[in-house]
Amino acid sequence: MTKVKRKIVETTSANPLNPELESEGTATLAVTEDKGPAGVGVLEKAMYLLNIVSQAPAPMTFTQLLRACGLPKGTLHRILTTLQREGLLRHDAYSKTFRLGLRFLELAHEVWSDFDLRVAAQDELVLLRDLVGESVHLAILDGSSAVVIASEDARQAGRISLGVGMRLPLHASAVGKAIAAYLDPLQQQDLLNTITLQPLGPRTITSIDALRSELDLTRSRGYALANQESSDDTVALAAPVFDFEGRPIGAVAISGNANRLDMARAHNLSAAVMGAARKISHNSGGQSMSLAAKSQPPALANADVHCVSQVPALLGEAPMWSPRDDALYWVDILTPTIHRFDATSRSSTETKLGSMLSLVIPKATGGLLIATPGGLMTVDDVGNLTRFSHPEFDRPSNRYNDGKCDRMGRLWVGTMDMGAAANRGNLFRVDADGSWKKMDTGFTVANGLGWSPDNTRMYFTDSHRKTIYQYDFDLFNGTLANRRPLITLDSSAGSPDGLTVDADGCLWVSMWDDWCVVRFDPEGREMTRIRMPVPRPTSCCFGGQNLDVLYVTSARVRLTEDMLNSAPLSGSLFAVNIPGVRGLPETTFAG
Repeated sequence: MTKVKRKIVETTSANPLNPELESEGTATLAVTEDKGPAGVGVLEKAMYLLNIVSQAPAPMTFTQLLRACGLPKGTLHRILTTLQREGLLRHDAYSKTFRLGLRFLELAHEVWSDFDLRVAAQDELVLLRDLVGESVHLAILDGSSAVVIASEDARQAGRISLGVGMRLPLHASAVGKAIAAYLDPLQQQDLLNTITLQPLGPRTITSIDALRSELDLTRSRGYALANQESSDDTVALAAPVFDFEGRPIGAVAISGNANRLDMARAHNLSAAVMGAARKISHNSGGQSMSLAAKSQPPALANADVHCVSQVPALLGEAPMWSPRDDALYWVDILTPTIHRFDATSRSSTETKLGSMLSLVIPKATGGLLIATPGGLMTVDDVGNLTRFSHPEFDRPSNRYNDGKCDRMGRLWVGTMDMGAAANRGNLFRVDADGSWKKMDTGFTVANGLGWSPDNTRMYFTDSHRKTIYQYDFDLFNGTLANRRPLITLDSSAGSPDGLTVDADGCLWVSMWDDWCVVRFDPEGREMTRIRMPVPRPTSCCFGGQNLDVLYVTSARVRLTEDMLNSAPLSGSLFAVNIPGVRGLPETTFAG
């Protein structure tokens, strides 16, 4: 048996790290030991203590540790002192408790720094290539460009091939934009200040403002696109890979020839590339993005549902009926586009914009009010944009989401982080003169709004929490109070998205990832479900001359190809006829 030499020196001097040890003296463990059973025993005891501390719901006192570990008091003294000296434990002199030390963060950083991302990605790259039939690659950011560190070529002729070590321009590559979109705002700005927007293909982005808008779209979509930007015939899409702190450390991409991988198919493959990025992040110990959609549920009782505008919107939202125009306005947030459906001619028109938008509301004085990341804008009859108000001017990483006008014509609009980071959203009231006031805060995915017929209650949704809140509402003063949950859905349900209120005071809620629109009574009890032919209905409103048609928008963003095959109308606008139900008129903006 290997012998172990051990010297223990007891002193009576005070231990500044642990006053609790002063009464019995501080034990300094000076151990000289060869490898052997006794040394292993000391290590096991130390690991045992560290596991106890890490699993405890709160920092533990010496007495609590003594009870929990069953070690002799002197042994516990010695091991705690050594662990403190090595930075593996911290002692709080005020509460006299122990917690894990900061040395663990340093060690974790060293492990991560040495981690080979290629090892975590190699199997997923092969699976992704075989699934989509196109070349795939993995890249990391290096200076102001992205460098390919692993690739798998497609097997068919005419494939796009990107060799390991190849540099890709940040502004003209999907991987570059996918990484840059998720950088810290200051880091992203520093990066944008260093790059040259050299034209490389027929559609290269050569304006910093346009690139910023593209990065905003990328962060909101969850994936980046590069359509003939680095060359004449290459299309690519990419999703970011994250480390354990949620920082982008790379991106995985699909690339192909434009004649085979057109933009429609690229969007359809977004779920596949995001799924691969999510698995690589998981394999490497990092964070990942959730994107699962439910498969088609059992058939529910159908109302009269029919598609009135077969538009493949990525994220259709914010339907608004205009009696003045006998038309329905709605937006595709991620294209971005203003859509108009004319109820008389049954025809649709669209207006493309250069930056993301999230709502469109007719103005009482003519024209439209829209929300972009750069602020609330007015749009006149010839398409000219003028900034009107910008309540979220000091939060460039936030964007506006759903919004509606109360019956005095004031706009109420929610905001959220571009990447849906938790608790960063706000609720604002914007008056006719452009002045604004923050009314509530702490939301993650601020969404559907509405008011009771008597204007005493306001409803507001946080889709992330699967909760619809209600407030006490004062119409005259434009104030609210007493926020409390009205409807909270469990984890197995879809997420509540946009909503509207009917003449009976019931709420109609579009259920993201649940293939339906649900009617709740004023007390939050479910009354009925209307089955939709798409998994992601997004919002709804009543329209038509008698307000007896429920219009429903939908989305196709991040749906898998299999899901899109089973729900080909995803992204379209639908009309639902419901006997005996009428809506309330939505109010135009008073400005």
